[in-house]
Amino acid sequence: MLSFEKKIHTLSGSQRHQLWTKLKVSKESIFRPPAQNGSLAVEAALVVPLFLFFLLTLLSSMQLLCFSARMQYILFEEGMVISERVCDKDAEDESKVIGEMLTRLNATGNIPVEGGAAGLDFSLSELSDKEFASLCVRYQAKLLFDPFHLFHREFCQHILFHRWIGYEKGLTGRMAGGGETVYVYITEQSEVYHRNRNCTHIRLKIMETTGASLGSQRNIYGEKYGACRHCHPKRSDKTLYITPEGDCYHNSLQCSGLSRTVRAIPLSEIDGRRPCSRCGY
Repeated sequence: MLSFEKKIHTLSGSQRHQLWTKLKVSKESIFRPPAQNGSLAVEAALVVPLFLFFLLTLLSSMQLLCFSARMQYILFEEGMVISERVCDKDAEDESKVIGEMLTRLNATGNIPVEGGAAGLDFSLSELSDKEFASLCVRYQAKLLFDPFHLFHREFCQHILFHRWIGYEKGLTGRMAGGGETVYVYITEQSEVYHRNRNCTHIRLKIMETTGASLGSQRNIYGEKYGACRHCHPKRSDKTLYITPEGDCYHNSLQCSGLSRTVRAIPLSEIDGRRPCSRCGY
């Protein structure tokens, strides 16, 4: 140790400074942690592509879901129109029905289907039956982002509906005397029959109200509302239901005073029922 100190004392000032600098650099290199700047770049290079992949896959699946919902809604709306349409011919014009649906579908936005609108197959639809009809569409999905073809498969959407067959003009069948069969409408356990399927006795307009405001409300005849004898409501109930033509208030939409099960029967089978005071002529 003494010999080392003597050697240092024999060095000049510049030589001492150089020796001290070398010792300091050596000490720092021993205790300095290794640099890790490159690890963040590697992690970002792995995570960002995966995040973008899952994000685009999620957006693509939502695109397909939105299209499926639009398609089902259009099938339902078109089915309602067909079920109420008076049909004097043997069958619906299928090409016209499909054209109407495609027009509505094109107006709602992009169609993620192989071949676009031309890729929608309605060949399984059945519109010739006089009582039941169905609309069915098949298509091969094609999304903007689907590198592994997760959604590239065939989908099928279908709706079955019952026609309104009890119009005043009757069905296409004829009675033995050559006259047209006249159909009327009845409800379960009813004592009257209706000639108009839109009669306010069977197609009710239901409104919500409360017990606090019920006292000042009147029906279209200026009468007060009384408690229904079926559901036994109270004015203290949170929500009550009334109709403009009725004279009772209800506490449930399932009350038999509000619900109607309507069916069409020939006028010759009314079995003593009297005509409705509103639509029975």
